[in-house]
Amino acid sequence: MVVRSFVLDSSVLVASLVPSDRFYSEGQKIVKRVLSGNDAVYASAIVPVEVCGVVARRTHDTQTASQIAVQFEKWIRLGRLKIAYLTSRRMRNAETLSGKYCVRGIDAIIAQVAEETSIPLVTFDHDLAGRISPDIKVVTDANVEEILS
Repeated sequence: MVVRSFVLDSSVLVASLVPSDRFYSEGQKIVKRVLSGNDAVYASAIVPVEVCGVVARRTHDTQTASQIAVQFEKWIRLGRLKIAYLTSRRMRNAETLSGKYCVRGIDAIIAQVAEETSIPLVTFDHDLAGRISPDIKVVTDANVEEILS
């Protein structure tokens, strides 16, 4: 297994947790990759918050959302997920990206981690991918095998 580095978007983790999501299978494969511990996987500190909220809204299951929060803490503690906390410098960089690419603030914060680390952003959000791909390497469901092989 080749060691890879990548940044995870919330869309990938949500997909892996909601069986009715059209990218569920791809999301499950990526999470399995994360759990292997052989890769350097990054996420913005807002990703766990967003994932818990989206899963709770989609499933109407607050208990599952709480369990997901515990799972994130475990991944972080075990070093499976490296968290990039929002500092004032990262905030300013995300502000710049938000304006440059015309993306939502939360997406700019997540994309900023990929830009900062110069590693691919894995996302199933095609609108985000299309907007940032001129300057930031993006992996979507269409080319996910790049990180799975």
